[in-house]
Amino acid sequence: MKKTLSLLIIFLLAFIIFSAFTMPAAVLLQVFKGQLPANLQLGAVNGSVWHGQVSGVRFNNIQLNQVKWELEPSSLLLGELAGNVQFGNARDKNEISGKANFSSNLVSKSVTVNNASLRFSVEQAMDQVTLPLPVDAKGRVIVNVKEYQSGAPYCEGLNGEISSPNIDVKGMNGWFSIGDLSGQLDCKSGDIAVVVDPENRLGLQADATLAANFQFRVSGNVKPDASLPKEVHDAVKFLGRPDGEGRYPVNL
Repeated sequence: MKKTLSLLIIFLLAFIIFSAFTMPAAVLLQVFKGQLPANLQLGAVNGSVWHGQVSGVRFNNIQLNQVKWELEPSSLLLGELAGNVQFGNARDKNEISGKANFSSNLVSKSVTVNNASLRFSVEQAMDQVTLPLPVDAKGRVIVNVKEYQSGAPYCEGLNGEISSPNIDVKGMNGWFSIGDLSGQLDCKSGDIAVVVDPENRLGLQADATLAANFQFRVSGNVKPDASLPKEVHDAVKFLGRPDGEGRYPVNL
């Protein structure tokens, strides 16, 4: 009897593990559908919980295509959920694309991300912020994160960089280039911070911070290079009075 009971327990455990490994991701999403945000839209789901993909994910006005993930079942033995995710086509400038390795501690709920990259257009970035002046710009933004550690409100640690290799701005006489912009990503008191590299044609020196409740702030100054069109120099005058070195304040 004891031997039969042991075999039954082993069979049940094997069945549960097999079911977990092979459970279609679509079935799991259907189970938790009521707990997903109302403004989250999912496309066709394929694959299993451990290795699958969604044709598209839309949250508010942000669209991600071909979201693929792969989880490491062995990480559960360490009390973690680890894996990698990728989405979009990096060659398509109109798509948001990226990839990352991640792990989440199932007890503390902390999240670690490393070797992550994210690409999106300047236009998509501008849709998320309010600028003091109306600007038409285009280009590509590239974010590379060596390591990120979650914390309150956003981070405990962050090491990365953000860059835009070339930004074009539309002026009265057509499009012109303002050159490159880049900055270092850091974590300051739980907020995500960006320190802009001052070596740029706009002469932009600024610190940007994403604080609690998605409060985005930028503080610094700008002094356009003499090589930029006159309309750029005229536009910055609307930012306020220049200081003794001819730098105009930037506060968003």
